[in-house]
Amino acid sequence: MKTTGKLHNLNAWERKAATATSLVVPTEVDGLDELLPCGGWPKNGLVEIVVPDAYADFMSLLMPALARFSRQGRWIAMVAPPCQARARLFTDSRVDPLRVLQVNPHPGRSALWTAESMLQSGDCGVVMAWPNCNTELMDKRLQNAASSGKALAILVRYEGLSMPRSAVDVRLKLEADADGSAVYLVDSGGEILSGVALP
Repeated sequence: MKTTGKLHNLNAWERKAATATSLVVPTEVDGLDELLPCGGWPKNGLVEIVVPDAYADFMSLLMPALARFSRQGRWIAMVAPPCQARARLFTDSRVDPLRVLQVNPHPGRSALWTAESMLQSGDCGVVMAWPNCNTELMDKRLQNAASSGKALAILVRYEGLSMPRSAVDVRLKLEADADGSAVYLVDSGGEILSGVALP
């Protein structure tokens, strides 16, 4: 009886581990999978990346995973992207450009509302947005939309904005200087938990 119970628990653990793995996309960036709480990018979740400015090369963190997503038949959508991010995504040879959308919000609609609608549609594997505001309420709505649409939502925010408490699943901060760049895992209150230098 005791042996059977142990086997049952082991099988349950294996099923749970397999399910967790299936909900993650490997980053393929040295050290980044170990930094992220779930061991990769969450397929159905909300990630916030805080960058110094519009010229910071954060796309290198995402490109291997975006290439995977582009081969899965769902859209990669960018809502109001800056020129650098748009050019990087459309010109990277690993990404299928026919699966990439650039979406400019309708006048009177915010980028966050547009991102929420696209996440809820279920047609997008990834939705990236560059909002110029921080609201915990909108984070929660985007988190729910990503979950229901089974998509990865990525919010790119600039360091100049305040960093209030956030409802995102993963919060990262990118820093760069003359000596190189590093990415840090940040908690919901803005405190740095750990980090890794980037190649």
